[in-house]
Amino acid sequence: MRRLVLLFVCAFLSLASNAAPLDEETSRLARERGCALCHAFEPVKSGAGAVPPPAPAWRDIAARYRGTPGAEDKLVAVVMRGTSPADRHWAGKAAVVDMPPNPVAISEDEARKIVRWILRLD
Repeated sequence: MRRLVLLFVCAFLSLASNAAPLDEETSRLARERGCALCHAFEPVKSGAGAVPPPAPAWRDIAARYRGTPGAEDKLVAVVMRGTSPADRHWAGKAAVVDMPPNPVAISEDEARKIVRWILRLD
């Protein structure tokens, strides 16, 4: 129950923090497709007793993958197929809630648009 409450709090904070990012149309698309339920726009402050967010912030994703060859295709594939416990590349920085596959909730073109937007964040 505590985890469910935490997830809803993170979702609320995520939506609030995404109020005015760079590209409002793409930001709205990401919220409508459910991405903002787990991903925040800005990284969560860490410190003693801090609980990791359910998923990495979009600015953290941008910082990690910007300039990486093939990053766009890799991230689009992750959006479409989801993640599993084996995907531990954010261990310690996110609660790593498994992201479900999204081929019904989002088209590949929409996923690509969102990923391009994320990779442009500074």
